Parts: sequence; C-alpha cells; structure tokens
Amino acid sequence: MIGVDITDLSRVKDDEAFIRRVLTPEEQAELADRKTSSRRIEYIGGRFAAKEALFKATGWKDCLSSSVLNDGYGKPYIKDHPELSVSISHDGGMAIAVVQAP
Repeated sequence: MIGVDITDLSRVKDDEAFIRRVLTPEEQAELADRKTSSRRIEYIGGRFAAKEALFKATGWKDCLSSSVLNDGYGKPYIKDHPELSVSISHDGGMAIAVVQAP
C-alpha cells in the first residue's frame, strides 16, 4: 500500500506547542540541528506529511508517535518499522511525503 501527503509549509508553526504535538522527542533533537527558520519549517512540515502518509499507507491511528528520522546519509526512515519505505521532499513552500508499506 502507498500513502502520499502534501503539506503547505505556510500553515506549519515553529512554536513549542505545535512541535510537541507533532514531533517525537527524537525528532525534536534532530530539529535542534536546523538553525534557520526555513529549515526548521521544512523539517516540521516534512515530518507531518510523512506521518499523514504513514497513516494513509497503514491505517495506524498512532502515527504521530512514530519517529521519522534521518540516517547518516540524510535518508529518512521510520524508526521501529524497517519494512516501510519513506521519501520526503520540499519545494515551493510545500512538503510532500510518500510511504510504501509491503
């Protein structure tokens, strides 16, 4: 099954309440490495899109509790679910994510 989501980055908030609601503690640690506002917004929006795509691909209700992290090469992966593939891209004020489940 494949799930796809696109997020308008102008609707993403870089504030603590939104970040705590959308990102896991591990994702919040990765977010801290993003120093500019635009990079932070891209990261938050990309993770939100990935979690929405994860829900669409799997139907799991607790997708916000799943960590979408980057490996040493910068490639995103869904922690604790190596059977799933995820891709995230940002351009033109939008973030898109695709998740493929077996």
